[in-house]
Amino acid sequence: MTNVEIIKRLKKSTFTDEDGEKYTLDFELALTADELEFLRTKFPSGRIADELVEILKETKGWSGYGLESVYFDSIDEFGFTELIPHSICLGHDGFGNHWILEIKDNGHLGKIYFACHDPAVLVIYCETLNEFFRSLEEFFEKPDDNYLNDVHDKVVMDIWKLAPNTFDIADFRKDNDNLNSFLNEFTDDDWVVADLRKGNKCDGFAWGRFGPNQHTKKHPTELVWVIRKKRKGFLSKLFGK
Repeated sequence: MTNVEIIKRLKKSTFTDEDGEKYTLDFELALTADELEFLRTKFPSGRIADELVEILKETKGWSGYGLESVYFDSIDEFGFTELIPHSICLGHDGFGNHWILEIKDNGHLGKIYFACHDPAVLVIYCETLNEFFRSLEEFFEKPDDNYLNDVHDKVVMDIWKLAPNTFDIADFRKDNDNLNSFLNEFTDDDWVVADLRKGNKCDGFAWGRFGPNQHTKKHPTELVWVIRKKRKGFLSKLFGK
């Protein structure tokens, strides 16, 4: 099914939550032609991908169960631009966790990420908007067993515990000469690199493990982030902790 076909089916549907209560989704109106033109001015390169335009001509989003709000016109409302410089905040759960669609500098659509704030983990949620819609449909139809809850409740905790896809910058430099123009911006070894270039669904990194208020920068085109390590205080240095 296409994105718009799934949306139309969601509009007509009544679902049952985990407590057995019936509910429907409260949909917003579509954007007008003038509203779409104004929205284009906010996008990188002034371009909205055709796939997103089709959705916005059907609805700009909805509110309801699970994801408290789902919106497709929320350009650059995700606060952590160091993680995803340009994005649509597709939805949130009301507890500080967000589903984020990356918008590339040329206006093309990137991957969709789940950005969890506690623990502070960024996960590749899916590759396309159609996968995102299908995962929501599954969530509404099977609230007890679904992909969305698995990522939300389990995957982020596994990534936090195992800390995959992160490397000390000194080691990372050795095998990634092609990224030197970017890596050379970081002149010491007090950094780690998160690399999701070969990442698939449920791959991610625990950016919050490296301390509060750390500096993070994403490569302009690659799924590579450089994150400053947590600075040790005097007592930690003294006792080697």
